[in-house]
Amino acid sequence: MAGLVVGMSILLCGGLAHAILDNNLKVVDLSDLDGPLPLDVEATTQILWQTEDWEHSSYNNPSWPSGGTDSVGYPTVVKNDHGQNPDGKYYLYYAHHDPMSGIGCAVADSIEGPYAKIAALDPSRADSKVLTVPNYNPSGPNPGDPSHYSSPCVVWNEQEQLWFMYFHYFNHYHGAWTSDPNYPGYGHQMTALATCPDLSSHNWTIWTDPTWGNVSVWDIVPVLPTTAEPWINSASSYNAIQRLVSGQWLAFVRGTSYAGEARVGFATSTDGRKWNYFRQNPVITPEGIGERGGAYRPYFVGYLGKNGGGQDEYLVVWGESPTAGDVPAAVYGYTTDFVNIRRDPRGFASWKPGDGLVSPWREGDKLYLFAGKYVHRMALPIQ
Repeated sequence: MAGLVVGMSILLCGGLAHAILDNNLKVVDLSDLDGPLPLDVEATTQILWQTEDWEHSSYNNPSWPSGGTDSVGYPTVVKNDHGQNPDGKYYLYYAHHDPMSGIGCAVADSIEGPYAKIAALDPSRADSKVLTVPNYNPSGPNPGDPSHYSSPCVVWNEQEQLWFMYFHYFNHYHGAWTSDPNYPGYGHQMTALATCPDLSSHNWTIWTDPTWGNVSVWDIVPVLPTTAEPWINSASSYNAIQRLVSGQWLAFVRGTSYAGEARVGFATSTDGRKWNYFRQNPVITPEGIGERGGAYRPYFVGYLGKNGGGQDEYLVVWGESPTAGDVPAAVYGYTTDFVNIRRDPRGFASWKPGDGLVSPWREGDKLYLFAGKYVHRMALPIQ
């Protein structure tokens, strides 16, 4: 596939050359591991802080921008080495998960940072957002308005020569969505798509279509919508998107039911725009291979190479929380089809994930895992 051929680089380890997948396709290459992925990391560094007004929650907070919760995080990282005007820098997109979150951006010269928010790099900017919720008012958002954009996931699309950003939005028109027989589920939160040809411009365009305007706020096209299935009838959000070795797009999906339960499933696409949910969804549940009964979260996918039968094998990493409290822990699994997943018998990883996806990045024998406000550095056992 064209994207795979373009998206490879040579890694030198122990004098041997190993062609690794492009990190910007979001499936991290682990095919040269000498043993399983470690459960621990060697270092953790904070990379994000709450520093701008919009990063404070406005909901039920008439004193905004003072007060409000601090949920800044939800990072996704790419390297600007594709598209127009590549500068070779690392672009970190982030958000919070409270009104009025938008999507922010910070930039670094190296993968570990430090990451500088774009408003600090360009004093002419009022803030570091690259996507702003239309209802946002810089003089003081409505404390009763739940509008937000959150949980960005950025992937390079070689075929369209565009950066794709997936993010979820609160759909004010969920009542119209629910009452329309053509749109299944409740449509409370769904995943949208924005595109950009030049990361350094910070100009992103949300995919909209006025034919959606009666059921989806601001004419947003919900590329990963809710469905009639109970596990995802309220929200399709916090999704991790990646390109597999075959070139197929894979969405690692977090569905939320009307009752508030969060479960994990998958969807595939040939172009990153039109998606098909697995009929076997949800794939990862407490009733299946899960061990805890609380919220389940998709984190990231790694490529492990060909197995003994010549099939592409993948690492799947997800999160589980106990029913009594939302304290997620990361779990590893192994699969060739994303339906039959074998749970790693070693138990939970010791590094701390977060509420959203985990954005992986490989450089040499180090794996960097961006989660919440932090980046974890893991030493990889290389052949």
